[in-house]
Amino acid sequence: MTDQLELALADRHAGMSANLAAGRKPYRDDSERVEVALELLIRSGAQFTADDVHRVVEFDESGAPYDRNLVSSALGIAAKNGRIVREATRVSSARSRHASRNGVWRRADRATPATPSQRTGN
Repeated sequence: MTDQLELALADRHAGMSANLAAGRKPYRDDSERVEVALELLIRSGAQFTADDVHRVVEFDESGAPYDRNLVSSALGIAAKNGRIVREATRVSSARSRHASRNGVWRRADRATPATPSQRTGN
């Protein structure tokens, strides 16, 4: 059973990395915008959710639309790399989420600022 779980997690993490890679386009790097927003929240040391990451991205300098699905991939890769830990769950404040639950994250005690390769899980 453990082997199946490990294989499933490996596939999940590979999908997250592929999703972030697909968000990098010559004309617009949505992945970079999401990763910068996440890094800001991680460095703050405060608790945050995916909703908070979205708020930071939406209020960055460009104000351009972005692929919202990248946030969960960035959170998953940061958790996999031990940069953040899940502390609880909370009902999402985003109306489009229909009161679904979000993880509440915080910087892991041993976390250090990410290098570009750590952000994408490569």
